[in-house]
Amino acid sequence: MCKKGFSLLELIIAIAVLAIGLVGVLQVFPIGLRASQRAGMLTKASFLAQNKIEDIKLAGFDAMTELPPKIPLSGKDGDLEWAVKIDDISLEGIESNSNMRKIVVTITWPERNTTRSRDFITYVAK
Repeated sequence: MCKKGFSLLELIIAIAVLAIGLVGVLQVFPIGLRASQRAGMLTKASFLAQNKIEDIKLAGFDAMTELPPKIPLSGKDGDLEWAVKIDDISLEGIESNSNMRKIVVTITWPERNTTRSRDFITYVAK
């Protein structure tokens, strides 16, 4: 006579194997979620930096060379803080650098228990 079906022992072993597998899979989800959030914040920071660079370019070269500059140099946009630094540049072999500026936009944001930041750099010519 052939019995059909599973015994109680086989069922318990199958549930144990399934539970161990699920625990392993569930541990991966928080890592993926954090990576997704980090990528989202970096994307937002990139867009904000690009907007600030475009604002500086639209203001014109003279607006950034005057002291004090006629453009805002820092601010806050939601969770993101930004700061603009305008520097003269020094290139070897060129006597006058008065027609070119280095623009550094630093974006800072909180992430978990720390603060992250990225610098975005461009050059603007007269």
